[in-house]
Amino acid sequence: MTTATPEIGRAKKAGLLGGPNHGSGVGRGTATPDAGYALTLTHEYLHQHHIVDTAEVNHHDLEVAMAALASKRAGLYGRGPSMSDVRFAFELAGITNGTGVVSPSFATKLRGVGHSYFLLRDFVDGVDVDLLRGTVAETPIASH
Repeated sequence: MTTATPEIGRAKKAGLLGGPNHGSGVGRGTATPDAGYALTLTHEYLHQHHIVDTAEVNHHDLEVAMAALASKRAGLYGRGPSMSDVRFAFELAGITNGTGVVSPSFATKLRGVGHSYFLLRDFVDGVDVDLLRGTVAETPIASH
């Protein structure tokens, strides 16, 4: 009778090696579990606060940009997005307490991000990581 080789001594199976090395840097994004949920939360936030299309900003561009910021913020903490991340993203954008108004200067930064992955990555990568890690949005990105 032979004894099976212990698991420790066996070659690792491909499925047991863990996730791939995602890497980091400009244009690589931030890995976040269930990042798509941020879109649902952002959509809900927009409707709760009656933020609609204007001549300056497309609703879809705003929704995608805020969801991406919320996802990145959650990913920096190693968790999935929550409504507090979405609220924080809107505060960074200068849209607070249901004002429903997007400043024209911020609207130009959003133009097309809902329809171009590369524009979206540029927008999100342009936001300082330390600003996203903060607890209070002291400097809205709308003013940068």
